[in-house]
Amino acid sequence: MPKKGTYIVTMKVVTTKTINAYRKCYPEADGPLKAWVAIIEGRKFKHFPELKSVFGSADFVQPDRVIFNIKGNHFRLITAVDFGRQYVFVKWFGRHKDYDKINPSEVQHEYPSC
Repeated sequence: MPKKGTYIVTMKVVTTKTINAYRKCYPEADGPLKAWVAIIEGRKFKHFPELKSVFGSADFVQPDRVIFNIKGNHFRLITAVDFGRQYVFVKWFGRHKDYDKINPSEVQHEYPSC
């Protein structure tokens, strides 16, 4: 239990605008993306193994990428996670078949163009 007068910093999805755009592009992923944001922003993760204990299918890719399966592996979400500052940056989101065409460690932030 935290001491009186202290607070716990939880993860923050820095690119919420991007997530909302992806939710509009892929309406079938709207609910699962909202659920992912709620879980991420409701917790503090000190390191990848702690995050993996909540998101069992998450994968770590050097240097700082965490890949999440969304909607039963129909979609992939590539993020960059800064565990020290508790920030999550969305880099890419798309269908699993499109994920196979990119390099997750090199992809940069992409605002959807749907």
